[in-house]
Amino acid sequence: MFALLLAGQAVHAADTPLTLTVLHKKNIYQTNLTATINIPPDKLFKLLTKYNELYKFSHLIQKSELQTNGSLLLELKSCFTFICFNKKQMMRMTVSQYTVIGTIIPEQSDFSSGWARWKISKLNGHSKISFKSEMTPKFWVPPFIGPWLIKQKLKEEALSSIHFIENHTKQN
Repeated sequence: MFALLLAGQAVHAADTPLTLTVLHKKNIYQTNLTATINIPPDKLFKLLTKYNELYKFSHLIQKSELQTNGSLLLELKSCFTFICFNKKQMMRMTVSQYTVIGTIIPEQSDFSSGWARWKISKLNGHSKISFKSEMTPKFWVPPFIGPWLIKQKLKEEALSSIHFIENHTKQN
């Protein structure tokens, strides 16, 4: 998700180490996140590729739907204090062993360009997930407060999603 408006930081919630960096330059947001999730890689990969159920693990995703052409539609909702944004991402999906890459389809999205990559590796019986993205929104984001807000929202969402996933796998 440049001009270093935001530096990376390590956060620890319970036993979930997470590192997140959000950078911003010329309306392009770069995100780099790594986290350890207390489930095996094969289970995590299976959950991440259940495209029609991604909304179960994220407060931001209101709807996730795999299209007949293999593209993924995500309808997103994000609120900061009392202001909410509804945005749409349509992505071409590429999947290989423990790696999922989505490339924005600008004509069908609220982003003029972008991509996201999730890569899972094994770490002491758990999963290490590496998420990288680069997004250029078609909508206006306040230049001074926007990157900070995006970073806070992503950090909150990442920790929440990890806990949802870990709790889901304990129940099943």
